[in-house]
Amino acid sequence: MSFSARSFAFFGMFTLASAAACGGESSSGAGGAGGSGDDAAGPGPGSTSSGPGATSGGATSGGGATSGSATSSGSGGATSGSATSSSTGDATTGTGGSDSTTTTTTTTTTTSTSTGGTDPGGCSIFCSDFEGGSLPSELQFFPDYLRDRMSNFVTLDSTGHSGTRSVKVSGTDFSQMLGVAVPSNFWGRIYLKSATDIQMGHNTYVAAVEGNGDPNNGEQIRIGEHQCQLELNRKSDDKEKLSNGGTYMCSGGVKLVANTWYCLEFHYDGPGRSVSVFVDGTEVNAMGVTDWGPYDYKLFKFGFEKYHGGAKTMWYDDLALNSERIGCGK
Repeated sequence: MSFSARSFAFFGMFTLASAAACGGESSSGAGGAGGSGDDAAGPGPGSTSSGPGATSGGATSGGGATSGSATSSGSGGATSGSATSSSTGDATTGTGGSDSTTTTTTTTTTTSTSTGGTDPGGCSIFCSDFEGGSLPSELQFFPDYLRDRMSNFVTLDSTGHSGTRSVKVSGTDFSQMLGVAVPSNFWGRIYLKSATDIQMGHNTYVAAVEGNGDPNNGEQIRIGEHQCQLELNRKSDDKEKLSNGGTYMCSGGVKLVANTWYCLEFHYDGPGRSVSVFVDGTEVNAMGVTDWGPYDYKLFKFGFEKYHGGAKTMWYDDLALNSERIGCGK
């Protein structure tokens, strides 16, 4: 099994706008500071105002960077389309996670993957390429009140990143996520693809959580979409780090376009109060934090959690969770 990574470019955006917090209101209209509404007591779709996926400052499938942006190229681009980003940070260009990173980690708990295939890359905690005939037994569906309907939301699909299978998530309800046990300090890598461009509404792709897996229990540090760009969000106070540096407009930031595989890396250091996010090997500096916590993470979750965006179909493949950085090329 081979892996490939796609590089993308970052360019600066200096648009000034009011950095409103995403409180309890729905997000509609370009430039709106939409709220998450993610603390609902039960399953509920919220409003379904979805915005344009790739607007000014974004990219379209098969297209290059917009005028004035720098471009970068890396080895092994697997699909057509490109991602662009805009932030005031000093992002560097990587080649699928080949740059070395030194980090202090806590003791991890190793799990075995009894079904679903394995990933030969680093996975001292958990890994799977989902090439088996069923989901790995370590993965559990959340929330538990929808567990008897899991097959309506999560299936193994014949659309694979490195092989012939991946996890398909039909994001139509409030929350449909798969979770696996993790230590409080861990690195992760997952490939993801969406049937639609990134949305203006607020939704979650992956998260590290302190609680029991229920979307309303415990602290949850989430990576997802808002204002047509990738973002980092904290559940307890809805604090947010947009990838364009904080401008609440559908311009700039990291754009994920439809039908394109992206390598998403993350380092959740709960005791160290930090989170780092990488896309196709390049760190998204605008999404990094060093003062959220300390937290005692219990689970890593991936799938789709819908607050103020529309329904969304996602695919996930080649998941690896490790005590050190894994990179995109393994």
